Amino acid sequence: MKNRTKSNFFASCAIVTGLVFGLVNLAEARPWSERKLDKAILKIDRDLTRKRWESVIKRSEKAIPECVARYSQRHPMCIVMLKNINHSYEQTRRFNPNPSQIEAAYTLSMEAFGTAHSTTVKTRDYYYKFLIFTEDYAAAVPLVKEIIALEEAGANDAYRLMQRYNQLYALQGLIENWPAEEAALTMVMRLAKEVMGEDSEDVKAAAEALAHNYCIQHKYHEFFELINQQNLNVPCFAKPKS
Repeated sequence: MKNRTKSNFFASCAIVTGLVFGLVNLAEARPWSERKLDKAILKIDRDLTRKRWESVIKRSEKAIPECVARYSQRHPMCIVMLKNINHSYEQTRRFNPNPSQIEAAYTLSMEAFGTAHSTTVKTRDYYYKFLIFTEDYAAAVPLVKEIIALEEAGANDAYRLMQRYNQLYALQGLIENWPAEEAALTMVMRLAKEVMGEDSEDVKAAAEALAHNYCIQHKYHEFFELINQQNLNVPCFAKPKS
């Protein structure tokens, strides 16, 4: 009788224990309340202020699915969380191991905030660095063009534009888009003359690069005209066009 009583007792305990753990799992599976999400955001902000980058990443990774479920992936709050994750990885000199988050932070920022917003600027810069690191030069071209358009519509600083067109020409050369490289180099030359002067090394370097470009494209008239104008000593051993 005693053994049966003990057996019933332990069986009851097992049932109760199972129910408790079941309730815990159910509680964890439930969506966060608005209050819990707000608390998580406050903690993330505190970690950002204290430069606790690993903590920002961990908290944000948990909070993003809840933010998206409650609002949407295009909600500013959720986008900022993505930006915070990438920013924290950057602060620790790493790239986010989830590339889709790097791209999404930029594309969603563009949609929600526009090209000139500070969040878009930061997410675009990080995305650009990632594309260069992974040698995806073709995907980086539109980002540089976007930056150029913003600069031209804003301060229109000739020196900064020259640097941006230098980036663009380098990228176009890496993907062997020779007409696009020619267009970028033409802008570099014009801006270099304006900023640095006709006889500057920047103008000479741009002219030499443009001469090589003409040679590759078999634009021999433009090639000889340019080297005569700029007094360049640039050989032309162009390969046949592919």
